[in-house]
Amino acid sequence: MDINFWLELLVVVLAIGIGAKWGGLGLGAGGGFGLMVLIFIFGMTPGSPPVSVLFIMLAVVSCASILQGSGGLDYLVSIAEKLLRRNPKHITFMGPLVSYFFTLFCGTGYVAFAVYPVIAEVAASARVRPERPLTMSVIGAQAGITGSPMSAATAAMIGFLAVKGVTPFQIFAVSIPACILGLLVGCIFMYKRGKELADDPEFQAKLASGEFRDTIAPGETR
Repeated sequence: MDINFWLELLVVVLAIGIGAKWGGLGLGAGGGFGLMVLIFIFGMTPGSPPVSVLFIMLAVVSCASILQGSGGLDYLVSIAEKLLRRNPKHITFMGPLVSYFFTLFCGTGYVAFAVYPVIAEVAASARVRPERPLTMSVIGAQAGITGSPMSAATAAMIGFLAVKGVTPFQIFAVSIPACILGLLVGCIFMYKRGKELADDPEFQAKLASGEFRDTIAPGETR
């Protein structure tokens, strides 16, 4: 690898950093700036537009929109809520797994946003630090993309590995168990991370002020 590689990598990292700092339109502007530098200064040839990936993303977003508009997402959230409330003490494990399967079957991590408030509420009611299940739930939602047959990431992976004779079933047979195992390991790591809420002065102060009155049942406030 010559010096040009590292300079090009630096441009990419800077473009991502600029876009992440400004957010929104700044993210697109940062990407455009990086692309302009790579093409006009480093002489790189732009590739063809990822039309297939764009159509896959369009299909997934359309399906998610229909799911939301038809009330299907609310139904799934109600099922998830019953499951989580039935096992509040295990929310650190149940929350991430629910988020993972939401993404796995819907093809996009955005559907998991609907269940995050439920996870936070159940965790607070069970006196479990909400950051424990929520941290792993976000990771689980994104990990589900790698095993979802409807995601653009899986479609790209199938395209790359098809020339080597790897079938979609073989990909799923590896990615799904691996992600679930990795998710469970992460949950074990997060299980006792941070102070317990009973020993957290900030939480106790908010509890005494009544800030969590609607989240925690009256019998649990003592």
